[in-house]
Amino acid sequence: MTTIQERPNSYGGFRTRELAVSGETPTLLLFHGFGDCADTWRLVLQRCHELGQSALAVDLPGFGRADRLRPGALMPQLDAFVSDVVARHGTDGPVVVVGNSLGAAVAVRAARTANPAVGAVLALGAAGHGWNRLTGSVPYVSRVLRRMPVLQVPWWLHQATTRWALGWLLYGERGTVDARVVASFGASVADFAAARRLLLLGAQIIAELDASVEHGGVGVPMTVLHGTADRLVPVSAGRTLHHANPGSRLVLLNRIGHCPQLDAPDAVVAHARALIDEIKKRHKGIS
Repeated sequence: MTTIQERPNSYGGFRTRELAVSGETPTLLLFHGFGDCADTWRLVLQRCHELGQSALAVDLPGFGRADRLRPGALMPQLDAFVSDVVARHGTDGPVVVVGNSLGAAVAVRAARTANPAVGAVLALGAAGHGWNRLTGSVPYVSRVLRRMPVLQVPWWLHQATTRWALGWLLYGERGTVDARVVASFGASVADFAAARRLLLLGAQIIAELDASVEHGGVGVPMTVLHGTADRLVPVSAGRTLHHANPGSRLVLLNRIGHCPQLDAPDAVVAHARALIDEIKKRHKGIS
């Protein structure tokens, strides 16, 4: 019998897919990063099942099997989606929002709304904080990508290059790279045209995140988890988020990459459950 339930659902006007394990509350709501999908949380979900911990991961709009994002500003669409996920699963008590990269950005933004359903935040490799040295080139990169012709790159070369790059970007050390995860992640950029579309989407999201200078305002317990071998978001971004929110905790994971849920799932679950203990202390009677 499959321990992780996979099912369709709809939030904020977007159809999506979710992966869930049942157990004790507060529930962990898991939001993936840019170009990723709910499957990135399978190791975390499996450990939650073994511990009897309720948890749910969703495909964010624009990724995985979810509906595409609509024209116009993208972050408000993602905010509305996440807000609905939190509202629907926080009816019986506060939840812990856990996010990686872009998912961490939307989790933090959800916590800033003073939504009583958000009990705590666990941010992994949070995007949108201290990215100035990357975002300065976004307008230039976007113009180049839009004008660039679709290159006819041999499929084997594209696949080999993509998988090597993804393994290097997502994991902290080569020895921990899971080829199946890299292959799944690379499916969204199966050819050069798909890769260009994804990069253009990423450029817009980065520009929108960079336009927001607000890093503080999280009034619930928060742990900022950042891998020291993160090659996508600098550790300084985690420090910026931590310093902007007094009372938060900053935890650096040695030799861990941009996606701690992949190469340090036990640490992710341990810090999430520590936040659950804090919620229980604040809200008596939550089982």
